[in-house]
Amino acid sequence: MNSVPDQFAYVKEWGPGVIGYIFALWMSGLSAGQMTFYLKAFVNDRRGTKAAVVLVFVLDMFHTYCTSAVFWQLLVNCRRNTSHQCLILPWEISASIFLTSTISVIVQCFYAYRVWIISDKNWKLAGSVLVTALGQYGLGIATAVTTVQSRSPAVFFTCPFEVPYAAASAICDVMISGSCLFYLRPGRAGVQRPSNHIQHLVVVSVQMAVFTSLIAIVWLLLYSIQGARSWAGFPSAILCKSYVNSMLAVLNARKSIRNQLKENVPNLPTIPMTVISQSSTEP
Repeated sequence: MNSVPDQFAYVKEWGPGVIGYIFALWMSGLSAGQMTFYLKAFVNDRRGTKAAVVLVFVLDMFHTYCTSAVFWQLLVNCRRNTSHQCLILPWEISASIFLTSTISVIVQCFYAYRVWIISDKNWKLAGSVLVTALGQYGLGIATAVTTVQSRSPAVFFTCPFEVPYAAASAICDVMISGSCLFYLRPGRAGVQRPSNHIQHLVVVSVQMAVFTSLIAIVWLLLYSIQGARSWAGFPSAILCKSYVNSMLAVLNARKSIRNQLKENVPNLPTIPMTVISQSSTEP
């Protein structure tokens, strides 16, 4: 068992995580709104797509519960409490790491498929994204297992898998955003200028990919900079939510395309029913 002084020496380390948790709650509400919009707007989506979206959303809601339980236990129930239960990390913190890794790999595989499409079925590029995503998932699972075995804040904040886990996640997201920027850039040779509604989808896809990659890069940098490791709790708290909102934003962007396509359909002149009835009565 950790000594009481060692245990409470890590209290200040949770501060950036609490700040990130506040932003994560707001992003959870945003994902709930996006999920409601998706279910109403895309009733006829393929079952596989809808199943993946629902799975990611359910995992995200459970992740919100786990992070809420963690900070409630650490900052409320165990405030100035030196009981044995308060000297170990709650199981929800390992569960939240597992859920973050699982959501990340699902969304990254979703983007790997998109990269495969926009790169004209470049299986080497899409395969590299997929392998990197699976690698970061394995490192995330290793981090969760190490945390649940020790249940010690000292081990949690110095876990040897955290840096490679963050690095693999950042590399995967940079590959995705770089592919989107390269293949969807305006004026690329051999690519016709897209229409406005297609251009809107392209912009959303690129922005969401770049957004998640920036969070992953900040997460990695904070882990690597001496003395800034505790601040890695801020981006790690919102990374999971950024993946969920990114996936939903890309899928929901198709709604504007459908609306614009409907508006561009020409209205054919119709023959009044009175004319038809009169012509039918003529000999």
